[in-house]
Amino acid sequence: MKASLQWMNDYVPVDLQKNPQELADALTQAGIPVEEVTVLPVGAGIKKVLTGKITQIEQHPDADKLVVCQLLCKDDQTGEEVTKQIVTGATNVRVGQIVPVAYHKSQLPEKEIKKGKLRGVVSEGMLCSITELGIDKDLVLPEDADGIYILPADTPIGLDIKDVLGLNDVVYEFELTPNRADCFSMIGLSREFAVQLGENNVLPKVEVQENCKSIEGQADIFIENEDLCSRFTARLVKNVKIAPSPLWL
Repeated sequence: MKASLQWMNDYVPVDLQKNPQELADALTQAGIPVEEVTVLPVGAGIKKVLTGKITQIEQHPDADKLVVCQLLCKDDQTGEEVTKQIVTGATNVRVGQIVPVAYHKSQLPEKEIKKGKLRGVVSEGMLCSITELGIDKDLVLPEDADGIYILPADTPIGLDIKDVLGLNDVVYEFELTPNRADCFSMIGLSREFAVQLGENNVLPKVEVQENCKSIEGQADIFIENEDLCSRFTARLVKNVKIAPSPLWL
């Protein structure tokens, strides 16, 4: 069982600035053994990469395979909205998309990005793909593996990409015994975290709209031995949305 501390923070206040090994040791002493503590290395190599929105795309005047993008961004110092011009050869960019923008003097895991010119046109940074952010292609859908990484349409501009993609994280891997099946979930583990941290865990609200109609004929239940099980009930849930997991997960 693996648990992200950033995700756990949704249920229990976790001080992400403290040495994660201390909490891991406390959980282990309490009978919830932490086998490994992993600090995600990707985020450490990224600086000044923020989210921006493409507002305009024009063909490069002197290069058939390049386009000039105008992006609505936020100044990394003042937070004010600014427009940045970036030249790219990516073919999957469209007006209205939210994308990772590497600013002038930004840092990616394997290189520094600076303002420059591409075939005579000023480019104030770079739009980033998953690979350029140092993320394994196997962690995303095939359609997201190549080209600029397109973020969800409701992503605000000006956010640090490390926060958006959960790259500032620590992952605990637990070696749980079969009798602790209650800890094979984030909510189950949150109870143990709450005890060790002296906090209350906050559980998500789950609301189910029941229409009180019989589900006879839509689901069958068979009790083979009524001496061992006198009654068994079931609830039929419809309209469950099946979708890809978000990248942070």
